[in-house]
Amino acid sequence: MKKIKILFSCLICLLFVAASGLVGCNGYTYKNTALSHYSYGSGERTADYNTKLFYRNDYDVPLGDPSTIYMDEGPYAGTFFSTGTTSGSGFDIYKSTDFVNWELAGEGFLPGKDHYGQTSFWAPQLLYDKDALWADYNIEAEEGESGKGLFFLFYSAFSKDSVTDIVPRCYYPAVAISKEPGGPYTEYTGTNGNGFEMNASTPLFDIENINPETGINLDANAEPGQELYKYSRSFIDACPYIAPNGDKYLFMARNRVADTSNEIWGVKMKDWVTPDYNTVTRLTSFGYTTTERTEQYNFVGYSMKIDEGPYVYYHEGKYYLTFSIGSTNDKLYPVAQAIADSPLGPYTKIQPEDGGLVCSPGTDWDIHSSGHHSFFEVGDELWIVYHSYPVLGIDGIGSRAQCFERVYFTTNDKGQTVMHANGPTKVIQPLPEAVSGYKNIAPLAEVKATNMVKESNVSYLTDQLIAMHNETGINDNVPEFEAKGNTEITLTFSDYVTARAIMIYNSQDYMKIFTEIDRIEFSYRDENGNTGMAYIDDLAFNLDANLVPLDYLLSEDEMEFIDDSYYTMRVGGAAVAEFNELSINKIKIKIKKASGKDGLNISDIVVLGKTA
Repeated sequence: MKKIKILFSCLICLLFVAASGLVGCNGYTYKNTALSHYSYGSGERTADYNTKLFYRNDYDVPLGDPSTIYMDEGPYAGTFFSTGTTSGSGFDIYKSTDFVNWELAGEGFLPGKDHYGQTSFWAPQLLYDKDALWADYNIEAEEGESGKGLFFLFYSAFSKDSVTDIVPRCYYPAVAISKEPGGPYTEYTGTNGNGFEMNASTPLFDIENINPETGINLDANAEPGQELYKYSRSFIDACPYIAPNGDKYLFMARNRVADTSNEIWGVKMKDWVTPDYNTVTRLTSFGYTTTERTEQYNFVGYSMKIDEGPYVYYHEGKYYLTFSIGSTNDKLYPVAQAIADSPLGPYTKIQPEDGGLVCSPGTDWDIHSSGHHSFFEVGDELWIVYHSYPVLGIDGIGSRAQCFERVYFTTNDKGQTVMHANGPTKVIQPLPEAVSGYKNIAPLAEVKATNMVKESNVSYLTDQLIAMHNETGINDNVPEFEAKGNTEITLTFSDYVTARAIMIYNSQDYMKIFTEIDRIEFSYRDENGNTGMAYIDDLAFNLDANLVPLDYLLSEDEMEFIDDSYYTMRVGGAAVAEFNELSINKIKIKIKKASGKDGLNISDIVVLGKTA
């Protein structure tokens, strides 16, 4: 991956030049001085960048349907592990300690000759269960090993024509287990909690086990097409989940082998190889907000009737079922969300116009797809990993690759708390604090701004939310700070903090963007207690890196008649400056309304730093 060599000036006493005049406690003081810094005002998409502070989605880890876990304890503490769909015949595991440079880890998973699966080994989902006992899964602990804590790899595969105990040519979920995150992963062999003998030729979940003829009938009064059991009913995208009380669940997508649409289903697990078939539950119905199908779901832009790629996350008493809509080949292929009070629902989808899409590109962005995902926590931060395709212009799109974004919770216009990802992005973003050692300290500051429009609020400047969309059907309900014209923004900290970089995020509305930051002033204190003001003038915003190229959208003939109304922002871009650590207690930002624009909007301000 890429690294940057940034040569700062030889600095004495925190970058500043001594000046004669007023005398400080040590016999001198400082005058106002230009801050030596590095600006990402040009070449951001192609140039190197500081991988100690930032990452960028460069599509260089070729994983579809990605899953990532972060280890915060034990021998792998500080390491990220990712897997996803690749060849369709097995799964590679990648690892990284810096979130930028990834390499293969271990042997991954390769099915044996006796595996029920023939092809389409898809959508692996990693899980580390720190409480899983090896003995419960017939894994022996050698001398010195704890015998506790296992890595599980859930996936699906397409059954062979020659199988006899299951339906041939059908998708089934499966699981493989390893002591090590990189593998090798092997299938469970033994008797599960239901008394079924299991090995590589046996799927994890088989719909035949809720066949009314076998004595389990969960939906005798179901309408045709809504019943749980149907011969050759098929499942993909197996996703495990551990609830706050320790209960285990498996979520999956009912595939279209025997049906006309995909839905999300769930089942409670007795352990990771034993489904409780009495709990099998339909959780979504395509095109509707609930399985009762009384309200239509308003998303458009799909080519097939598909809810797939489920994941469940718990937040403040609510369960968030997230899933992708449509085909992975669709332009949008977003991550959507539904909310419930219990892991198996009932769930209600949040309409797209109410901020229901967690992550989606715009309809006219040169970003293709942001779907099939998982979430992972890094310290106090929540992240999403999803797959996207690099757009190659007239050559179409490239191969799927993993991408990352931060995720926050916000309140929509109906008072519902919904998930919001600051993405998809294609330009540099701050690394996780656990990697860089710096976090966004801007929310700690008191914020004031001049010339603000009446309906706006200064809180929008430091709410950590980046407005991604404001178009019909894709509106994440994230407000931007709006100024009538020129504005001066002041961030005041209650005590001195350490700053390392600043990012001022531009508007998603091309007619309200800024083209540069006129001036940034930092009130600083040096190691000797002397104070002063350092400034950055004319901090550029790299418009070329953040503007969707029109030749991607328009024909050569159409290009002759364009005006500003045609331009679209990719969103997620900022004016960025990094510098050596600086002890500050105030930042003043001066921005002029750009010529020819309708207004001046700012999506967010990030100050990378430390409080101690």
